[in-house]
Amino acid sequence: MRSFIAKIVAAASILAAIPLSSAYAVHRHHRAQVDTMSTASVPANPEARAAMEQLLGVKQGIREAREMGKITQDQARDLMRQADAIQPTRGRSAIGQINQLDQRLQNASGQGTYIGSGGDGGYYPNG
Repeated sequence: MRSFIAKIVAAASILAAIPLSSAYAVHRHHRAQVDTMSTASVPANPEARAAMEQLLGVKQGIREAREMGKITQDQARDLMRQADAIQPTRGRSAIGQINQLDQRLQNASGQGTYIGSGGDGGYYPNG
């Protein structure tokens, strides 16, 4: 009977250690991702960092608009080409370019800002 209980305890210990070891590996992997993001891949300048994050958001918006069928493949390709030409390290000037690109994306997808009451027969994109 004792050897049977010892085997159960040993098996339970091994089975209990498996989830802990995988959780430790996931935690270490997650930490490695965070560490690489804090080095050369993200600019230290706050304006450049903001521009980088905003540009990534606009690129994601382009992909989502294409997937939802709000823009054509050609429009998506053109907008993505414009996004790739923007240099986020330029700070405020890059943010201005990103804002203009975002407005073009919104206009192309039919979600731009409109002016007027519609009393003149239709709405017209702002800008």
